[in-house]
Amino acid sequence: MSIYNNILVMTDFSQDSDHAVKSASIMAKHLNAKLYILHVIHDESKLSTYISSKVYESIRKRIDEETESLFEKMDARIPEVRDVDYKKILRRGIPSEECLIEVGKGTYDLIVIGSHGRSGLKKFVMGSTAEKILKKSPISVHVTKK
Repeated sequence: MSIYNNILVMTDFSQDSDHAVKSASIMAKHLNAKLYILHVIHDESKLSTYISSKVYESIRKRIDEETESLFEKMDARIPEVRDVDYKKILRRGIPSEECLIEVGKGTYDLIVIGSHGRSGLKKFVMGSTAEKILKKSPISVHVTKK
């Protein structure tokens, strides 16, 4: 039995996160672990203040459809993901917070996340998702760099 049985990897469908998904897929295959691929749609809750609920639901539906298409394209770009048992997870909110909430409700042993390599004032003011998860995660975190 492996120390890592359930691996959670975050994706925003960027090249950095594709590298993280590929790395997590390879780990999951070698460890015979289950892979969970998490995408967080940034919180659009304030949008509903400015538009009707019908338009808001239409936008949410389009975002969900686009996200499903992005998942399908990711599957095609990263052949390693096809070699493992995995589940897609979609959440809405702030990516670092939603990742930690997901970790709290699951039986995950490891988080894999890509480093976006932010630097300078932007990183100082905002902090990266990976950095926030590293600081607050109750489980091990593997940060990949492309």
